[in-house]
Amino acid sequence: MAVLLLTAGCNAFVGAEAANQGTVTPAPVPTAAESDTATTLDSPPGVTTERLENVALLSAAHRQALNGTTYTLNERYTELTIGNDSSSVRRTETVAVESPTRYRDEMVRVTTDSNGTVERYEQSTYADGTNWYERRDDGTVERQRGEVRFSRDKYAYRTAFYLNRYAVVNQSSTTVVTSDGSQAYRIRGSGGEIPTTERLEELRIELLVEPAGLVRRFSFWYRTEDRIVEYSFWYEDIGETTAERPAWLNESTPMN
Repeated sequence: MAVLLLTAGCNAFVGAEAANQGTVTPAPVPTAAESDTATTLDSPPGVTTERLENVALLSAAHRQALNGTTYTLNERYTELTIGNDSSSVRRTETVAVESPTRYRDEMVRVTTDSNGTVERYEQSTYADGTNWYERRDDGTVERQRGEVRFSRDKYAYRTAFYLNRYAVVNQSSTTVVTSDGSQAYRIRGSGGEIPTTERLEELRIELLVEPAGLVRRFSFWYRTEDRIVEYSFWYEDIGETTAERPAWLNESTPMN
């Protein structure tokens, strides 16, 4: 089984979308409309006017485009196990990045087993430039803290990792579209391979890419004999994000 994993300081990546399971509701994924005008638009690195040609070049340009700016990253992941023992994992995450050492990360994961038993897990991480603080809640609240020991934007590397891992496809096409008043390349693709021992029955991807290489939105969907997996990330408030101190830091619960 393919599992998307990131460790805490790089959070475990195993689910998405807690809709109807609690107070956190995922924001709608932005959409883009095809451009009415035949405008010449510079192609992003790794992209031609016809297809996605080099994912490694695009992911490197994506990281570079995020360097030195603030942004809000949204992620959504859903995994459905189909058949007699159906189950699901749904996860949403929103990250406000003010700098590589100052950010606020809010994650909710909801799992439903084959008996219909629902488990909810919440994790919130805040870094103030010097220290990081973490609050976990699976019915019991635990809190931890430590010193920030890195200077690279781990969230930019995280989304670049998913591009490198899942955006390599056999067939793709590009279209110039208008999104939020700006033109960008919409890329759609299908086919390819994923890191799983299961037989892949279908794979689809879609990206919205600015000329400089920033991937404003990426989604992939695949199906095997036993599972359906869907993941997406998208960016908001680029250059306008602040990582606000969470209220739970003022709680009296002791930290480890």
